Amino acid sequence: MGADRYVFLGDLVGYNADPKAIIERVAELVQLGKAVAVQGNHDAACFEDYSQKMNPSALAAIHWTRSQLSTHHIDFLKNLPLIILEEDKCFVHASAHNPGDWNYVNDGMSAWRCAEHSGKIYTFVGHMHDQMLYYQSSVGKLIRFSPHPGESIPAGKHRRWVAVVGSLGQPRDGKPEACFAMFEPSNESMTFHRVSYDHYLAAEKVARAGLPQELADRLLTGN
Repeated sequence: MGADRYVFLGDLVGYNADPKAIIERVAELVQLGKAVAVQGNHDAACFEDYSQKMNPSALAAIHWTRSQLSTHHIDFLKNLPLIILEEDKCFVHASAHNPGDWNYVNDGMSAWRCAEHSGKIYTFVGHMHDQMLYYQSSVGKLIRFSPHPGESIPAGKHRRWVAVVGSLGQPRDGKPEACFAMFEPSNESMTFHRVSYDHYLAAEKVARAGLPQELADRLLTGN
């Protein structure tokens, strides 16, 4: 699709059965200068005690993931920044408001708080698994907008934007397709996408690894 740079918004690992391959691919792109990546809460759980912060299935997946990763893999996750600030852009897993608290951006107020703390025109976040876009109104409020996959959205610099790009491997909206978004700074536009992949094989790998069955089922149903 012509992308010349990639941004990975955290939770590289945690639910699925290919953590080493994911980390190695992302690390390669970062090393080549083709990508940046931030740390998510599931990444942090691989080297911190999150036993009181996760549901049993997520925690079981973390324990399994830890057993698969080398010290090199863990060090990569540990060294990921919580937030990246550029000229007019902010990249963060959760909210730019206290990123390490893993606050969700799930309504206008939390989007406003995120934008206020990022201080940038464009803020891109993960954490929430469904795609959503918030834009600044004429009175400063952040208004929620549900993007339609494949439709280009004008995103002018005259207002602030908070884009929740969705999840590649853990959708929660009843659709198994992976989520991602394309941002084109030159013409100030962004497009949200859904893309099919072999989610049947991904689910089979999860089950074969002995991970909780509900994690495999979620890949099949998108819920």
